[in-house]
Amino acid sequence: MKRVSRSALAAVILLVMFTVALNASGPTGGSLKKPTYAAGDQWVYVLEGSLTTFPGFNASQGPLQFTIVGFVYVNVIGPATVLAGTMSIPSVRVDSRATGFLNGTFAVPNGGTAQVRGSFTTSSTEYWEDQAYMAIESRSTSSYHADVTYGITTSLVADLRLTATTSVSTIPPFDLDVGQNATAELSTHAELNSTFSVFGQTMHSQNETNVSSMWRRDVLARENVTVENGTFSSYKLNQTLTNFPVIPTGLSGGGNETAYWSNDVGFYVKRVAYENGTPAAEMRLRSYSFGAGPPSGLSATQIVLIIAVPVAIALLLAFLWWRRRKARIQGRTSPRAPSAPDGPQQGGNDRAR
Repeated sequence: MKRVSRSALAAVILLVMFTVALNASGPTGGSLKKPTYAAGDQWVYVLEGSLTTFPGFNASQGPLQFTIVGFVYVNVIGPATVLAGTMSIPSVRVDSRATGFLNGTFAVPNGGTAQVRGSFTTSSTEYWEDQAYMAIESRSTSSYHADVTYGITTSLVADLRLTATTSVSTIPPFDLDVGQNATAELSTHAELNSTFSVFGQTMHSQNETNVSSMWRRDVLARENVTVENGTFSSYKLNQTLTNFPVIPTGLSGGGNETAYWSNDVGFYVKRVAYENGTPAAEMRLRSYSFGAGPPSGLSATQIVLIIAVPVAIALLLAFLWWRRRKARIQGRTSPRAPSAPDGPQQGGNDRAR
């Protein structure tokens, strides 16, 4: 029994050691894996950034500097169909929302610097085509409400509304390995409406434009990335910045981002946006959950560690209990050995006379 028990215990210890080693090991081979999104999938990010452009301002109004801190919520609503002319394009609807606070300064026309403190909210509805998950239709609104102090304090209100449709000449591949890249030609029609009010003046603008651009994704390396939600094995990407929360849409032309994609998370664990080579904003994964899948924030190896190891230990305890019970039953049912006589036994020739 001891030999069997020790063997079972050794098996459990080996399983634990293997699982822990697997969970702590560095990146291994593979490639980006195209996820399958379902209604209820959600990712929550910590957002930090700095804006040097702002709706309603132009370069003649002097330098701007706004610090932003908040959260971004990305939610999969479910499958949808987008009509592009006479074509029906299968897609996935994704709703996003960003909220937080801003703090900064800007130069006023008459000289001097105004202090700004307030909040922002950005919400969007996007439709991602279901092959490379590129946004082919989007609607977004951004609102900034703040107090501006320049001798006196007044209210600043900026509202931005954008509607955009994008056509892709060729859908780029999703499953890429380190050293590979993908490109796509995009044609976007955008309508932008903005309202900006401060110091008793309100400015309105409306713009409609067609933009042709080239989107590109380069898979640079595979790295372990640590964020608020933990450490993840991720693919480091350099890709064209097409949309990023709180960076004013239409004002971020020529931007790119360094992004870290995790197959376990099914989305980005970290994104760093750049405008003209200068870091503008950063998103880091805080939590995630799936509408029909593993619990929030758990990778495949963590699931093995949490589920398989307790099951193995329970089986071991049940086996030990069964062995001991069997031994007790056998002890009660086995016939007793004959007891030895109290005195010396006398045989026929033991004491010859």
